[in-house]
Amino acid sequence: MTKENQETKSLPSTNNNKNTVRVNNNFNLTINLGDSLNVLALIGGIYFIRLIAKKRKEKRKHVKM
Repeated sequence: MTKENQETKSLPSTNNNKNTVRVNNNFNLTINLGDSLNVLALIGGIYFIRLIAKKRKEKRKHVKM
């Protein structure tokens, strides 16, 4: 008999099949704080410039009256 015939004649009870499944789920979240700080600084700067501009307009209105 050849090896192929011997393998096909093996009984199912003699097979020792173990199915092991290993799962490694890694979730990485990277936040670049430099970008968010730049955006916050930009928004704060725009707010600050608008606030100063409003105060100047009010002062000019009071001086003209």
